[in-house]
Amino acid sequence: MTPARFGRYVVASRATAVAVALLIVALRVVYEFGVTPADTPVWAAVALLLAPIVVLSAAFIVFGIVFRPIHHPPPAALRVRGDAFVVPGSPVLLGRLTMGWALFGTVFLESDGTLSPTTRLGINAGAALVIACAALPLLRGPRIVVSPAGLSIRAGGHRKLGWDDLVRVPITPLPLTVRGPKLALSIRRPDRAEPGWLLVPLDLLAVEPVFLGSVVEHYVENPERRAAIGTPQEYARLTGVSP
Repeated sequence: MTPARFGRYVVASRATAVAVALLIVALRVVYEFGVTPADTPVWAAVALLLAPIVVLSAAFIVFGIVFRPIHHPPPAALRVRGDAFVVPGSPVLLGRLTMGWALFGTVFLESDGTLSPTTRLGINAGAALVIACAALPLLRGPRIVVSPAGLSIRAGGHRKLGWDDLVRVPITPLPLTVRGPKLALSIRRPDRAEPGWLLVPLDLLAVEPVFLGSVVEHYVENPERRAAIGTPQEYARLTGVSP
């Protein structure tokens, strides 16, 4: 999979997640503020009440099918940004999280006419804020940036590592059982002669773990190649795949 195709998948998944989330919110708003016992047939009220759940369930299934190629991406799947190689968050998982969170936020919408206008405004403003937070997984979700300066990691925390902070992975294996995909980084410890380990969780990232580990190890061992990180030429040299 080329970076261009990989990038199109990522963009399409985000746009689709936003569109579905907005549809879910719109359906819930129509039900909450448009349905009245006097003017709305029971069947229409029930249909509007269940529509967001039906839409969300269908979207979950379709996401898994349409975006399967990047749910478990093949080796060499990276985004080429010009100044870095970027590992984005998993479009399938983050898209589902966005849609699910949007539906969750609509639960707090309130149209009770017995409440004061100020109370209703405050409740619905809070609901709108919760719904807006649905965009956070897409805007500030996990990712790893491999740049000429080092690694910027936003997964299981936020950390920046320069290449000088990393050392070649020792032959001795990790003295523990690792559950779930992890990027194992061997890092310098100023207070000790032996390097330590930093395990970066990759569950929410669209990357093949062994491939990412080999990329990082390559630049740890070959400092002269770091300046070219992020260029199409370096990507082709690194992977053997034309971007």
